[in-house]
Amino acid sequence: MENFFEDFYIQLEETRNKVSTYRHLEPDKIQSAQVTECHTSLDAIYRSVQAMQDAAPVTMDTDDIYVAMVKSCLVKAKHLCYDVLDILFGAKRTSNSQTVIDDGLECQQAFAQMVEISIRLSVETGETFGSGEKRNFEEYAEYQRAVLRQRSKPSIASLANLRKIAKAQSIPIVEYIQSTLENDNYNDRDNNVEKRPHAHAITFIFGEASSLIHPLLMWKDGISDILLLLKEQDEARESDNISRVNGFEAKVQSLLLEMCCTTTRVLHKEASNLGKTVGEWFLADNADAAAPIIDSNLDEMAFICQVLHRYEAFTKHLVNDAEFRDNSVLEQHLAEHIFLYSTAESQLLSRNVETAIELAQPVQIVMGTDRYVPSVVEDAYYISQRCLERASSTLSPKTIILTANSVVEIWGTEGGIHKALMEQKGCRVMRDVADEKDGTKEQAPSSGFNLFLSALEKDIDKSSPAKDKKRADPPSGNVDIHRVQMDVQICLLNGLVAASTACNSLSTLFDCLLPDDSDETFNSGQTSMLAVAKEQLQIYSKAYQEVLASQINEFLEEWIGKVVSTENAPPLIASLPHSPSIHRLFYLLSTQNYDLNSSSLKDAESEENMKLLISLFEESRLMVEIQNGKCEDQVALNLLQEVSRQVVQLFLSTLCNQKQRKFSEWGSLLLGKQIRRLEEYFCSYILKTNGNTSLILREFKKLAQAVTILQCTNPRDWVAMKGEVGDTEFDLSQGDIRLVMILRSDWSSDAIDVVCQLIR
Repeated sequence: MENFFEDFYIQLEETRNKVSTYRHLEPDKIQSAQVTECHTSLDAIYRSVQAMQDAAPVTMDTDDIYVAMVKSCLVKAKHLCYDVLDILFGAKRTSNSQTVIDDGLECQQAFAQMVEISIRLSVETGETFGSGEKRNFEEYAEYQRAVLRQRSKPSIASLANLRKIAKAQSIPIVEYIQSTLENDNYNDRDNNVEKRPHAHAITFIFGEASSLIHPLLMWKDGISDILLLLKEQDEARESDNISRVNGFEAKVQSLLLEMCCTTTRVLHKEASNLGKTVGEWFLADNADAAAPIIDSNLDEMAFICQVLHRYEAFTKHLVNDAEFRDNSVLEQHLAEHIFLYSTAESQLLSRNVETAIELAQPVQIVMGTDRYVPSVVEDAYYISQRCLERASSTLSPKTIILTANSVVEIWGTEGGIHKALMEQKGCRVMRDVADEKDGTKEQAPSSGFNLFLSALEKDIDKSSPAKDKKRADPPSGNVDIHRVQMDVQICLLNGLVAASTACNSLSTLFDCLLPDDSDETFNSGQTSMLAVAKEQLQIYSKAYQEVLASQINEFLEEWIGKVVSTENAPPLIASLPHSPSIHRLFYLLSTQNYDLNSSSLKDAESEENMKLLISLFEESRLMVEIQNGKCEDQVALNLLQEVSRQVVQLFLSTLCNQKQRKFSEWGSLLLGKQIRRLEEYFCSYILKTNGNTSLILREFKKLAQAVTILQCTNPRDWVAMKGEVGDTEFDLSQGDIRLVMILRSDWSSDAIDVVCQLIR
């Protein structure tokens, strides 16, 4: 025993002398190695005391000299541990510095283990912790709070200094930061100004708080498992000695558990207060800002919302302490940020779209081509995508839903994009005839968004986009009005396709915003609202397609004509070269003789006559512009599909409605050749872009069936082939079949009636 006592007192004096030298040191001079050395010394003293307890005689006599000496050593070790912690925590340091020792993870671990040793020694000595006394773990909690403040101080102080300078200059801090960064970049100087000082400070506060809280949570979980195990062993009652040891350990672990809970509560409260203070500064600074909200402001707002939301989720899901989970103050503060961001995002979205509409002009879809689309569609899509992505970064369902609804609204049939397209804004492509003769042409910007950004930068100091800006005057010289008119209409059609595609793309983006089944961020109502917004965008995409179909009909009526009635042959004027293509085709069909024999068929199907048929469309301005690639692929396909439909309808109605029309079997061969040449002609445009020709061939299906009927030897031959005719809109009806059969001059009406009865 004497050797134990001797070793104990030697270690006690060495530790006391070592720690006493720390009283006069500044906290930043005490490093992790010195704190770890203190822990090692206290741990050795505690183990020495335990060894003395194990070696002491087991006796009921409290006056036993060895028992008394062991108790005295316990008390001395406890007081030394208190002194060491007081000095390291700063309570008994002669320095007036407000800083605390903080030298990394090893230092933090050493502090926690020294506090555990002090608690064990206190329990060993039988000390009772009164409610009014300051316990060791409360000092530890205050130390952790001081560490959090110390780590957060530089970023908060930097922000406070920026606010002070901006206030002295009577300008908003946002404007001060922007001007400082621009000046430093202009002069090629390294700037020390944080671009997002508020977000930086809040991120630092909650990041450091999380790094301090997380080890405590892990420790707390481990303690809970130990207490559960001790409880199970105590219920088993294996021996009195085990029960005594378990009782001591259970008391120690309970105090450690309380220390973890107290420290986490203190850290959470301090982080919430600091974060709220900086957040209120941000709200005040942005509320006072005279300059309009720009992307950089919104990026900082969104990031702050994300940080607040992540910390709130961290405290909700990882901590079961009801008091710790009381985030009412933080939740209310987050709601204020969400409201500010949502409002600002909606305002910026509307303002940017208005600016894009105001600056709209045709831009090239493909560089170096004459294929144009209104810049407003490209710009509005980028703006919408940027807003949705930024809103999703906030992790706030309310913000995402509000932004999604704002995006849906601008793309709706009553929104600004649809209205701008219907007013043909940004569709006018002007050219000078003189320039075209010289082989040059006016180049539209290759990217509408580049123009949009440059104009936005110039107008950034204005509260709203100019409303009185006049469009540029058309180029000087002689202008081909008809070509300009067609270019405007084609650009509009391209814009409608682009708008429909944009709605579909944004709808697909909504899939990324919709939560997974395991995501608890959205409730069922919020998920439904976002799904409705997605469906609404899909509806608007179809609406743009419907408008496209309507515009194509009007466009074709203007440029290739329309035949109202085919009962009577058209006048001679319909055959003139400048007449619309459909009128010229109508005249050709009305004058074409199909009651042929073998010799007259040879003349009728000559290559010259076939070229004449194709020239009706080749010479039209519409087909020339499609050939030049001005139409977007889907627009070209829709145009050719509609032209094919009108050609088929004109063939059938002309042949069936004009009573004098008669066919021989040789005439049906001529009709078949004419149809094939037209099919090949229209499909050739589609093949140039590797498109799907089945849509064109589908339109000619009725004529192909009519040719098959007319080429039969007698009406009964059709009975065996009736299965080739379906019941779709692209198939001949039973009434159409009868009208086609009547065209054969050598078929009797009785034979036709019999066949029509059989195929019903």
